Amino acid sequence: MEYRFGFAEIPLRLRRSAQLLWLSLLLGAVTQLGERLWLGSALPLVELARLLAFVVLAYGLSAWVVWELARGRPWARLALSGWLLLSLFAWLSQLATALPWWQHGADALVLLLDALALYLAWTGSAAQWFRSQRHAVDAAPSDHD
Repeated sequence: MEYRFGFAEIPLRLRRSAQLLWLSLLLGAVTQLGERLWLGSALPLVELARLLAFVVLAYGLSAWVVWELARGRPWARLALSGWLLLSLFAWLSQLATALPWWQHGADALVLLLDALALYLAWTGSAAQWFRSQRHAVDAAPSDHD
């Protein structure tokens, strides 16, 4: 499917959703870096490099999906919703670990920002806009006739 529209056509609610997700990514990256540095002294250099590479790849992929949501890609809402569920389960499973208090609080804040952002992306004018885009694409003439 081809989506052609300007950024100004994307509803403010969806743009706010993307802004909250960018804030969440920034906060998450800073806290992950802090955690890795906190634990880094106990890790061998090779293991620390693997962890950092994973964090960079995961945040790079997340940033790309947020970028696609900001561009109005409907699949990005689904991907980010799945990512939020996985993140929630991961956070719940690590609550009993001996991480610093600020790490648990920052992770909870990131999850709350993500949940609020996805609420904005799935409701109101954003939901109406995605529905109208789907109908416009379905109604467009096909080149495969």
